[in-house]
Amino acid sequence: MYDAVPSLVEPTVRVAAFPDGSVDTFQRVRAKDGQRLSTAAFREAIVEGRPQGFHIDTLAIEAGGQAVNAAQQAHALGDDVRLDGCLDDDRFAFPFETHSFGDPSAVSIHEFSDGDLTYAEVSDDVADWTHEDFETVPDADAYVCGNWASVDGMTDSLTALADRLEGRTLVFDPGDVTTAPAAEIRDCFAALTTLDDAVDVAVSVNGRELTAIADALAVADDVRAVRDDAGVFAVVRHEADAAAAATRADDAVVENFDPNGPLRQTGGGDRFSAGLAHGLAVGGDIGPAVALGNCCASYYVATGTTGTADDIAAMAAEQA
Repeated sequence: MYDAVPSLVEPTVRVAAFPDGSVDTFQRVRAKDGQRLSTAAFREAIVEGRPQGFHIDTLAIEAGGQAVNAAQQAHALGDDVRLDGCLDDDRFAFPFETHSFGDPSAVSIHEFSDGDLTYAEVSDDVADWTHEDFETVPDADAYVCGNWASVDGMTDSLTALADRLEGRTLVFDPGDVTTAPAAEIRDCFAALTTLDDAVDVAVSVNGRELTAIADALAVADDVRAVRDDAGVFAVVRHEADAAAAATRADDAVVENFDPNGPLRQTGGGDRFSAGLAHGLAVGGDIGPAVALGNCCASYYVATGTTGTADDIAAMAAEQA
């Protein structure tokens, strides 16, 4: 699959990403000796009342959010990008077209040796997006839509978008649906089925999110069962070891890279979605498109930076 990636990143497409935005503060939790603390060790220190047992260092404050991260990856691949979101912060500066609807959320990411813990204060402007706000999303070859879990009215807006979107594919990453009511997940997927009549919808989730969706739909916990029940073009599960996908006609499993000591965890999935969207929009089959998504996510996890088309092509060539 990876041998097809260099040819996928040669052409460029028009990408529209929406609808969130956040100020992300990355903080590393470490022991006195400087080593990253595990979540279990951190919990033990808190329970035992030993605040001197750990230190929290602020590493970076960056623009974030699922749509923002995806837009940055699409731009790095050379795509013509438009980002619609809540971007009213003087610290934000983007090298592509943007349209803002208000204040971003505030997100804190605590980095541990065994994963991240994320805390979000969702902006009212993010939560309260309306049909009118979604009407500003421009025509594009590929769309990346994220953070359904934080946008209260997105389900109804997805149905409305079916009447106006024109393009090849829409990658939908709902965010953390693990605490969402089952009925709301079912309503969301009914809206995605309607939207799929207008543009090929590819749902992009991690393993925990796929389990929550499968439970809500009362189907087996795998991409094929969820895709067949939902009726959308594709369902993709991305994990650290591999990504699995099912479309109307095909299945694919693409092993991932070993990041050899990841530098950054949060944000990799959003870059996966951007790579997947690009790969599908330029006409790639699901397997190579998933491989491109893996490259984008793995490069970011390993380096903490967003890979360019040249970076991604070189990485894929090493894996091929």
